[in-house]
Amino acid sequence: MRIPKGITLRITLLGWMVTLVTLAVFVIVIVPEQKREFELGLESKARGVAVSIRGVAAGAAVSEDYSAVVDQAMQVLSGDQAIDYVIMTKNDGFSIVIDRSTWKTETLGEVWHPAAREPSSSIGASPLFGRRVFQYAFPFDYSGIQWGWIHVGLSLDSYDQSVRRTYKGTGALALLCGGLSLMISLVYAARLVRPIHILHRAVEKVARGDLRARADVRSRDEIQRLAEAFNDMARTILGRNQILESVSFAAKQFLSAADPDAVAPEVLERIGQATGASRAYVLKIGSEDGPLHLARQQEWLAPGAPGGEEGERSGWQGEGMDRWVELLKGGHMVTAKPAEMAPAARDSFDPRIRATIAVPIMVAGEPWGAVGLDDFVQDRDWGEAEKDSLRAVADMLGASIARRRVQSALVEAKETLEQRVLERTRELQEQIEAKDRAHAELAAAQQRLIELSRAAGMAEIATGVLHNVGNVLNSVNVSTSLVAGKIRESRVDNLVALIRMLEQHSGDLPVFLAADPKGQRVLPYLAKLGGHFQSERDGLLKELELLSSHVGHIKQIVATQQSYAKVSGLVENVRLSDLVEDALRILEPGMVRHEIKVERDFAALPALAADKHQILQILLNLLRNAKQAVKEGGGEKSIRISLRRLGERRIALAVKDTGVGLPPENLTRVFGHGFTTKADGHGFGLHSCALAASHMGGSLRAESDGPGRGATFVLELPLKTTGPVKERSPDELTWPVGTQS
Repeated sequence: MRIPKGITLRITLLGWMVTLVTLAVFVIVIVPEQKREFELGLESKARGVAVSIRGVAAGAAVSEDYSAVVDQAMQVLSGDQAIDYVIMTKNDGFSIVIDRSTWKTETLGEVWHPAAREPSSSIGASPLFGRRVFQYAFPFDYSGIQWGWIHVGLSLDSYDQSVRRTYKGTGALALLCGGLSLMISLVYAARLVRPIHILHRAVEKVARGDLRARADVRSRDEIQRLAEAFNDMARTILGRNQILESVSFAAKQFLSAADPDAVAPEVLERIGQATGASRAYVLKIGSEDGPLHLARQQEWLAPGAPGGEEGERSGWQGEGMDRWVELLKGGHMVTAKPAEMAPAARDSFDPRIRATIAVPIMVAGEPWGAVGLDDFVQDRDWGEAEKDSLRAVADMLGASIARRRVQSALVEAKETLEQRVLERTRELQEQIEAKDRAHAELAAAQQRLIELSRAAGMAEIATGVLHNVGNVLNSVNVSTSLVAGKIRESRVDNLVALIRMLEQHSGDLPVFLAADPKGQRVLPYLAKLGGHFQSERDGLLKELELLSSHVGHIKQIVATQQSYAKVSGLVENVRLSDLVEDALRILEPGMVRHEIKVERDFAALPALAADKHQILQILLNLLRNAKQAVKEGGGEKSIRISLRRLGERRIALAVKDTGVGLPPENLTRVFGHGFTTKADGHGFGLHSCALAASHMGGSLRAESDGPGRGATFVLELPLKTTGPVKERSPDELTWPVGTQS
């Protein structure tokens, strides 16, 4: 049989020890009781002998003829081999001592005629015979006269045999019960721990990436409730993972497809399946047929979901829906559960809808329509992940529609211009196509970042990277809008009108140009128009160069993320100065936006053998907190990062800010689970950082002179020397953007 280990072994030993202790208590209690029972039997037998002799001794006490007593005692001794001797003792010490072979008279001491006249018994060696016997003393009174004592001695052979049998039987029973209890403890422990093993295997599968793993535990106790909570957590993580994949898929489709209508059905299907919705749809704002309403453009219906009648309204039109449409036009997200609404408003919804959510689609800053989800099964509250995914899809669809409009405008301009304008337009079109390819590359890079961050557990870094990419994409969108606006405002129409006028005077063109007042203004106008076109081209080229710079910035951000997109937990040689630079590069847009000055004070340090992913996560958390504190401080905006060596075995990294500071009572509380001073904080960041530092053999502490005087967070790590780190030049000690240093 396989020997159990871990908690199974501990539970088995605990149950077995309880049984052994119980058996020991039982043996300790029962064996003395058995011996007492045997002694009571001897005492009863000795009392019977003494009583039988007392009748004969009464006559002898009167006549002082002890022969009858001797005869009676000899008969008793010969009739029972267990009786060893009989002694009659008067109060003056005169005694008749009778054993199996002879009798005699003798004067005995006070031991044989004690002052207390109470029956007594004991086991021990007899002082007269030198043998170990059971001695029983019985007081003898006659006619109210305290005459003396009758002593009976019984052999202990039978008593000793009974005690030995008791010891052997009790020991055998204890061994049997101990062995049986060990087997029962093993079976019970294995049965008790089986749900824990099931839960452990499910946790290992989830840790390896199998998010569909579930713990099937039916123990009807706390372990089953724990397994149910774990299954709910796994389902939540799986749902969020599917939502991320659907958003990534939507980004790839919208950024690579020329026509958003062609890919919208597949995108709606993926987002609907990921969120568990019954229906996903795209609506367009319109008022051609009457009041303001949202007309259905695209729709996906989940398999098995109840279908509606042909031409049935989408649920966002009719009486009572004007307020919802106005909210969407204003750029607000709308969620509703018809069951909780007034009857008049409820009647405006599709009767199948139990819960609905819609996010506005904005095109060039103007409301175009909405993308929404319906649930026909339950009255649900839409989670933040579902809301964020729907917002992302709406933003990408709006950007795709805006891009299609720009492309349509370019095609129209291309069809109406002459060869010179055609060549220029073709160049612009190629540049726009290059921009589209850049968008597609960005979408692919984003997809790789999401997958790598999810596999490596780098959700914190990926969030920052995606935030930075989004900021740069806003700049890309601005540049694209400027290019499109300049093309729409081009004076090509004036050139076409001039060409038509020249064609009308093609027969007398020299005369027209020389004599006609309109003809005389043609050449100056062409010169002015050429200068305008040249200025317009220079402006477009400048915007396109800026657009290329934004794309390069995005590539740099993605490259930084890719350097950390590896399996976490790997100990490797790292330089803290490089990790600090990478963290600052990730947070660069926020630092620039808030005009925060970043100072570096790096000492020359050897390489450090550590998990660089955990160190980077701690750095990002400390820098984000410092940025938030500096923003709220209202004074000088600066953050100072220092690297120092502490003796031969430790190294310190300090992040000091000029922000709001910390009161003394919060210097240790900030690392507690759930503690936060932010209105939207969750209290997990610094707690997880402290745990990560402790796991690496280091520590994390906070220092502050009080509120309004800034704070310093110091990360100490054990140092394993692998070689010196190259010192940074003075030029590298300043922040190379904006007003930072």
